[in-house]
Amino acid sequence: MLGMDRIHRIPQFGARVGRSAHPLRVMDRNGTFPVRGTATGRRYHTEADARRFPGGGDVAPQGLTAVCCRVSGRRQRDDLKRQVSAMEGYCPGAGVAVDEWLSEVGGGLHCKRKVFLSLRERIEKREIAHLPMAHKDRLTRFGFDWFEHFATQHGCTITVVNQESLSPQEAMVEDWMAVVPAFSCRLYGLRAYRKQIRDAVNHG
Repeated sequence: MLGMDRIHRIPQFGARVGRSAHPLRVMDRNGTFPVRGTATGRRYHTEADARRFPGGGDVAPQGLTAVCCRVSGRRQRDDLKRQVSAMEGYCPGAGVAVDEWLSEVGGGLHCKRKVFLSLRERIEKREIAHLPMAHKDRLTRFGFDWFEHFATQHGCTITVVNQESLSPQEAMVEDWMAVVPAFSCRLYGLRAYRKQIRDAVNHG
């Protein structure tokens, strides 16, 4: 019964578990931590929900909001400035208070980038609760869906503004150019195996 358990409205519950209301609403929408509701439409969480909330029921420090901007190469410094400027314009209008700005120069196919690794570790520690970005490929060229799921499981909401103009085509070209030499070497090695197989068949 409701009377046997303390009821929290969403903002109160957020304060209880150390999360803002926005990530909690996202978790409700994607089903990772649904909000309860009454027949009259009242939405709430209970103290029991706080105890089973990911990370435990103890009050946790409020996670930070960090904006992440990236370009693939040093020649795209102007693109990086445009990303930062656009996000500086977007966040106040969307009611987003930014605690930290993260900028990185590195290929989107390279998942050992210093800022990217640090970001993943901090999300895992629940230090970051909201991660707005201009376009999803600014985080990683592939695997964004996995990373978004990982972030959600650790109480972090990723907001993608989806500004195509802030996803420069030159960055994609540079990312692919970084991959071509590696695949070329592998193909060259496969040619050697093909010759060995052909020789074995001919002498079999």
